[in-house]
Amino acid sequence: MEKLISRLLGAALLLILALGCGPVESTMIIVEADTALHNAKTANAADKSPYEYTAAEQYLHKAREMWGTSDFEYSIDYAAKARDLSLKALERSMRKDGE
Repeated sequence: MEKLISRLLGAALLLILALGCGPVESTMIIVEADTALHNAKTANAADKSPYEYTAAEQYLHKAREMWGTSDFEYSIDYAAKARDLSLKALERSMRKDGE
């Protein structure tokens, strides 16, 4: 009987941990994307790399929207795209400053 209770508690703990990963991971990536977008904005990426900057803004908006409806898998995907595009916009903006 004790083994059964132990196994059930272990399974419940694993389930709780598995369910908690989506919100935590999506929140972390949204914060990363927000920081990258802020850095791109500081480098004037809206003017120097408008496509990447605008796309990053829109993906970040969609990531937050998906997070708000508990669609964490989509939120992670959109936030990662926003982060990557923000970094690309920042890189392009910095490169154009040096030219």
